[in-house]
Amino acid sequence: MLSRAHLDEPEQVLAWAMDTWGVRLAFTTGLGPGGISLLHMARQHRADITCTFLDTGFHFPDTLDYLDDIQDLLDVEILSIHPTPLGPTWREDRLRCCDHRKVLPLQEALRGKDAWVNARRADQGGMRGGIPFVERDSAGFVKINPLARKTRAWVMAYLAEHGIPTHPLLSMGYGSLGCQPCTRKLRPGENERAGRIFAGGKTECGIHTRLNVERT
Repeated sequence: MLSRAHLDEPEQVLAWAMDTWGVRLAFTTGLGPGGISLLHMARQHRADITCTFLDTGFHFPDTLDYLDDIQDLLDVEILSIHPTPLGPTWREDRLRCCDHRKVLPLQEALRGKDAWVNARRADQGGMRGGIPFVERDSAGFVKINPLARKTRAWVMAYLAEHGIPTHPLLSMGYGSLGCQPCTRKLRPGENERAGRIFAGGKTECGIHTRLNVERT
């Protein structure tokens, strides 16, 4: 169990999760500031960190360049996983595209894992408002949210303190980076995730809402 002694800082939550689940703890990243900060924290706790990146085939070229830079900078292996070919695209159906290029590949990446670290924060709003440090689904699979109680400003300050560059497009008016056809620059006053375009006006691509984890 996560005791009150671990409830103050992301580093403590993350270290607890790594010690509790070991190799059955999954790391993923979309290369946003939160995910990069967690990879840096994890790397300080243990050297042999492997992380998964969902390469949908529609990312900005800048994203793939940043992926290479971050692997070298943090000395961490980030495995790119790809969808099966010839699936639906955003042009035909955004929901099915997300399922094919994100949800199903992630489900495969989480096979054999008991817990998953991700970078969601409560201050991102929408379905993320009020998320706890630890969530458990009906099958017993656990999601660890070390940044749940932190803000974007805190994350950016953490990266600056440790000399870690952010995704280059964040300085060009984007707030959250996803696939190029489904990401736009923010308008004045918008929330950081407002530039992400999902099916039917939803605020999530589905990896946190439609994922059915299969464990072995």
